[in-house]
Amino acid sequence: MSKQMSRRRFLAGAAAAVAAPMILPSRVLGRAGTVAPSERITVAGIGIHGRGFGDLRWIIEQPDVQVLGICDIWRQQREKVKEFVDNRNGNTDCAMYRDIREFVAERKDIDAVLIATGDHWHAQASVRAMEAGMDVYTEKPSSMTIAEGRAVVEAARRYGRVYQTGTQRLSEANHVFCIEMARTGKLGKISTAYAHIAPWDAAKMRHDWLP
Repeated sequence: MSKQMSRRRFLAGAAAAVAAPMILPSRVLGRAGTVAPSERITVAGIGIHGRGFGDLRWIIEQPDVQVLGICDIWRQQREKVKEFVDNRNGNTDCAMYRDIREFVAERKDIDAVLIATGDHWHAQASVRAMEAGMDVYTEKPSSMTIAEGRAVVEAARRYGRVYQTGTQRLSEANHVFCIEMARTGKLGKISTAYAHIAPWDAAKMRHDWLP
């Protein structure tokens, strides 16, 4: 009899526990100005240093973004970015990867990547990320050659990804005016166009800061 009563009390207690409302932090439900985890954009960085760190600081402040990883061949920089992200998120969840191939193959939960590697890696990293189903924001230049640029555009179309490169000057008023002058024919027939990449004084790739 005592065993039956014990079992009955246990079942009654379990039923009451199930019926009782669960107490969850408001951030889990997306209340009080927060965004529910299921609605956040999961982001990782590839080659974050200098300008890229500035981008990351801006991105991580967005309420609908969750930074989950860093891929960088330089261990010191990986650890620096991880420390920054973990401190900002209040946990130790930021994963580190050395090889971009390993990163894109393993992290199917990443929605988008911030790419700020050395210039010669921008296009290849972008294509690899889009092949893996990730959207891309990459620092300028978007590519080092016309062929690389075409490969990036083709990858975005083929895999249906969002791709953006940090060439904000195209939206500045003076540049918009110049582009419009050229497109409307007000400059006459254009036979030659010159382009350059960083450093601004020559279309030449720098190597002095690399080993």
